[in-house]
Amino acid sequence: MLKKFIRATLTGIPYVLLIITFSVQAEGEDKVEKEPEYTIHRKLNTEDPCDRGQDTYDYETSWYDKTQVYINSRFCEPALWFDNFFASDRILSEGVAGTYVRWRNDFVFDEEESFKFKTAVSFSVELPGFQDRLRLTFENDEDESIRDITPGGNAAATTNTLGLQLDLKQNTRSKFNVSVSLKPRIRFRYRYTYPIYEQLILRLTQEVQREEAVHSARTLIDIEQPIRQAFLFRSSSEGKLSEEYDGVDWLQAFILFQRINKKSSLSYESSMNGITEPLTRALNYRLGVRYRRNFHRKWLFYEIVPEMTWPVTLDKQRDEVIVGRRSKWQLFFRLEVHFGNAYKHRYKDYI
Repeated sequence: MLKKFIRATLTGIPYVLLIITFSVQAEGEDKVEKEPEYTIHRKLNTEDPCDRGQDTYDYETSWYDKTQVYINSRFCEPALWFDNFFASDRILSEGVAGTYVRWRNDFVFDEEESFKFKTAVSFSVELPGFQDRLRLTFENDEDESIRDITPGGNAAATTNTLGLQLDLKQNTRSKFNVSVSLKPRIRFRYRYTYPIYEQLILRLTQEVQREEAVHSARTLIDIEQPIRQAFLFRSSSEGKLSEEYDGVDWLQAFILFQRINKKSSLSYESSMNGITEPLTRALNYRLGVRYRRNFHRKWLFYEIVPEMTWPVTLDKQRDEVIVGRRSKWQLFFRLEVHFGNAYKHRYKDYI
């Protein structure tokens, strides 16, 4: 049933996109149609993406409009600062203007697997003539921000692939894009952000993809709550479905970010992951503390992450336990270099 649903979804998406394209063209051709009432014309401030002071309105604003703008800016500021400072994958996936390049060098010392070194370059380059909608990308298929907090994720091998990403539809709360890579892989991503209550934010990310003739889907739910100005709490819940295996692979993580100053920050991380088929069990638990610092230059960062995990090792069929639950420690160090105009997307020092 799951395979039929995913296959049917991917089969029907091109027709939906075709309808959206024709609708957008027809909208542009119909000059006589009036703009809908209460329209807000957003204008992006590249130096301060949370700033809504440059927006224009088709109506006369009142005190409650200003209140709404103030609240939106307040819940935007801490989340955006931490995402930028920690170089979250959201910066790449949401699409930045110009060129954004990130070079990471990871040194991992694991109690069981000894020393490992990984190096990877990710970039997003805006292509001219497409109104900031089409980008050339070179990135990993996985969400690196999620992998960093996944138990055992730091030691996992990764490969990056060249691809194109096109933004099909975007408004103040949602974004829909499609990406194609040389793997080969085609992926559709929809993201919706909703302010539940004042500074409490819900963000839903839904992905459907076909990679090397295998269909899969991923759902990520983030809940964020700024605590004053120096802290941000984030709960991330992820579920994956694939034709390669039965059941659901899941992850639950809780992170508390602490801003020490404009050059350094801490994150206190706890997470667990598991499967539902053929065995229903948690495969690993993790506790870690991440210290990240900007040093020497604005484009140089390092991270130090001591962590403890409690894994269970399964066989390839995932139906038998090879090594039972045990504890092990890991020390992770990352040296990160940024290139391009990434500095333009760093939010101001709001404290």
